[in-house]
Amino acid sequence: MFDDGMIIVLAMRLLGPLIIFRWPLFGSLVSEFVFDALDIVIWAALGPTDINYTAYDKPLDIYQLTIMAIMASRWEHKTVRNTALFLYGYRLLGYGLYLATDLRVMFFFFPNIFFYFFVAYLAAKKIGLPELFEDKRQLAVMMGIIILAKLPQEYILHWPH
Repeated sequence: MFDDGMIIVLAMRLLGPLIIFRWPLFGSLVSEFVFDALDIVIWAALGPTDINYTAYDKPLDIYQLTIMAIMASRWEHKTVRNTALFLYGYRLLGYGLYLATDLRVMFFFFPNIFFYFFVAYLAAKKIGLPELFEDKRQLAVMMGIIILAKLPQEYILHWPH
């Protein structure tokens, strides 16, 4: 049932995000832009070609986001923490609706804003600008920027063409 490609991908996608617990910003970036990006390449080279990739990829994405949500739940600033957890729940709702309907367009209507919010907030803190998210007006601006940056990608990936 599991071939070499699948074992490598599952190990990478299950073990890799655990570094988020130690280094939240670095771990999130590596998990998303290395492990999640490489899994399809490894799968294509070594794995089965007759599988529904989305059926494996999306649960692994949710696993990674859940680890990030655990970290976000520990943030001190209440508004930022609650915003992050709302965005996580919103994506989870979209995933549930996708499972119920098998309509990929659900990912457009429930985009993964959480990941970018999480990373942007941690980056802002790292450079000494947490107020970009902690001030409610600035938070609204940052949310607008994140949403405008993310929606085109979701449209390209998930809108029926």
